[in-house]
Amino acid sequence: MWAPMIAVIAGATGLTGSKILRFLLEDPSITRVIVVTRRSLSFQHPKIEERVITDFSKLSDSHSIPAGATFFCALGTTLKNAGSRAAFRAVDFDAVVQFGQLAKKSEAVVFLVISATGANPDSPIFYNQVKGETEQALCKLEIKSTVIFRPGLLIGERQESRPAERIGILISRALPRGWIRRFATEVESLAHRMVEEAKSPNRGIKVIEARELG
Repeated sequence: MWAPMIAVIAGATGLTGSKILRFLLEDPSITRVIVVTRRSLSFQHPKIEERVITDFSKLSDSHSIPAGATFFCALGTTLKNAGSRAAFRAVDFDAVVQFGQLAKKSEAVVFLVISATGANPDSPIFYNQVKGETEQALCKLEIKSTVIFRPGLLIGERQESRPAERIGILISRALPRGWIRRFATEVESLAHRMVEEAKSPNRGIKVIEARELG
């Protein structure tokens, strides 16, 4: 039986993070959901406690996180939205690792994080390189349990328009289902799997590839 859980989430306003938050709020086993965010949420809920942190470079210095909580990291941006490689790295590496450090300080039971297919610190592709470096840095923290998710192209309703992604999604949906899982991941499936994995964490590091999501 899964014991009542306190969840801490960063990136709750994003595509996948908002789905994770919804699942956490709906689950009767979750007693509190601490939302670490740069801006206040647009709604309130009895389970939610906000921690508004305007400067994520100081995220690991945050306090008042109960020991033994479960951490969900859905932080991430794109090169286009970030505006530069440095700004992209500030979110996808610096902020994510800072959140991991906060989890370590808070004696987290498990740290679940969204990475990407192809993550590799030696990749010639900048995006994959940063994702791989982030994974390495998180693993070095030696949190009791770390679960890394490597989804493909995320399929879900976004507020902003991304024509290239829409084309990629259409192509992926035309492929056999076994191939789809290698290239595209439904955000609902990813969010649900993350919450389910949090219920029975194992010690050490676990990596879940895109083909295992769906």
